[in-house]
Amino acid sequence: MRILFICIAFVAFLLSVFFVYPGRSRSASYARPPQSIVICGIQDHPCVTYAVSYHPATHAYGDSKGEAVTDYERKTISIAWNNDRFKNVEALEHEVFHAALWERGFRDTDKWAIHDWIYFSEGTFPLLFRDNPEFVEYLTSGY
Repeated sequence: MRILFICIAFVAFLLSVFFVYPGRSRSASYARPPQSIVICGIQDHPCVTYAVSYHPATHAYGDSKGEAVTDYERKTISIAWNNDRFKNVEALEHEVFHAALWERGFRDTDKWAIHDWIYFSEGTFPLLFRDNPEFVEYLTSGY
């Protein structure tokens, strides 16, 4: 009888920790990386979905198969998996911003004025975050 009481008390304690302090129990674990990213708010076509995949790290460097690569035609983002969680989050965030810029017609060679960046960030980032709650959870738990 005493063991049953201890077991019930322990289960009640775990449930109270989970429900009373939900952020605390979640912060101990990390969010899974998203499998796709939705980019909306594009003038001439509907939302676009980029599939996200992960590949083993290589010895290459930079925006390539070494860290990450975005294929704009195939709508894919491939991230080189790293043992450092921060690097994985950073690489995905970088590629998502590339994709969001590309879908809005910005290219690597474009020159920007400060207000171009402000207007882009005011309109694009809130949409990315609203439309991709798994991405936001991954960012916040990984940083």
